[in-house]
This record gives sequence, C-alpha cells and structure tokens, in this order.
Amino acid sequence: MCGRFSLHTPEADIRAAFGVEPSMSVPADQLQPRYNITPSQDIAVVRSSSGGGRELAMARWGLVPGWSQQARPKFSTINARMESVAEKPTYRAAFRRRRCLIPADGFYEWQLAGDHKIPHYIQLQDESVFAFAGLWDHWQGEQPGFDSCAIITLPASGVMATIHSRMPAILAAADYNAWLDRGLADKSEIMPLLEHNLSGELQAYAVSNYVNSPKHTGARCIEPR
Repeated sequence: MCGRFSLHTPEADIRAAFGVEPSMSVPADQLQPRYNITPSQDIAVVRSSSGGGRELAMARWGLVPGWSQQARPKFSTINARMESVAEKPTYRAAFRRRRCLIPADGFYEWQLAGDHKIPHYIQLQDESVFAFAGLWDHWQGEQPGFDSCAIITLPASGVMATIHSRMPAILAAADYNAWLDRGLADKSEIMPLLEHNLSGELQAYAVSNYVNSPKHTGARCIEPR
C-alpha cells in the first residue's frame, strides 16, 4: 500500500519533470515542501488539460467517484489495487478516462519487526522526483464540488519486497504520455504501463518513529534512524 509520502522538490523542477507550463501551475503556496503527506489532504496531480497539454491541479487524496451520493467514501480509497482497478465500480471509469500522475520524491512503509513496526523511507536511487500512477475524479453534490484521487498499488518487488507485500506503482517517464492519453482506454494497453515500473531503481532506509505522527511534517521525518 501507500499511506504516506513526501514532495519537497521545488515547483520549477516539478514543472520541468512533468512538462507543465508555468501558466498551468497551482498557487505557489500549494507546493511548499511537504515531508509527511497523509490521506484526506489535498495533493498535487498532473493530468491532461482541456487545451491538450498538461496541468497541475490539487485533489483530495482518497478518491470519491462522481456517482457517489456521499462526499466521503465508506471505505478507504487512497489506494486502488492493480489487480482489480479496471473492474471495481469505484475506480473503473477513472481508470479508463481520468488517469493522472501524482508527483512524489519519496514514500514511507512500515516493516514488521517482531511486535513492532519500523518506518522506512523509500526513494529513487538518484533521489529525483517521480510519479505514482494515479486516478482522479470530480465529485459534485449539495456541498461544493472537489477533485479527488487514488494511487495504484501492486505486489512489491525489488527492495520493497523486503519491507512490505505491496508498493505504489511508479511510472517510467517514457510512459507518462500514454498514461495521460484519454484515448487509451483498453485494459490490455494500460496494464503494461503499470508493469513497466521503476521498482528496480528504489533505495530504502529506516527512519525514526517521528514520522508516525501526521502532525510532524518537517524534514526530520526523512532523517535516517
């Protein structure tokens, strides 16, 4: 699974990595360094814009499908399992037409060690920004409408397999265009993008229990244990 991550890469570098025009950016205060992003918070997503390019937007982490009668789901929707994402009613429409990139530069997972869990910080070996494979949707009801999103997860491999059984799908940069292509809707064409992931390029190290509290959001969260 993926329940915490970081994004402290400067906005200019995020725009460059994902090909987003400066004019298509969210307000600067929305992209301040964040070292402990948690579910239900608004997070940055990159998606296709109506003009044909890419836009940065903010979306609540925890997908609420547009057809939902409630503004909050009855169960956790922060993650969508690769094995069922194309069929589950909550995700299948977004999987076909509303895929997005979710920028991150690291994420956390807890490794079971006896009767306790040790948090680990996982990042690319070059420590650069990357993209989780994401889905988004728009909800509109009696309350003000909002966008929301989910991160797709898959069976762990590489270094992640020693920490947890699941991991987020991290897309290869060469697959960004295809992932964002609204015209690509066939499961047989989309799934290979998830399988062609960067799991072999990750590194991990243990961090302190300081990160366990959602109230802790500073750089201390990623300091080695």
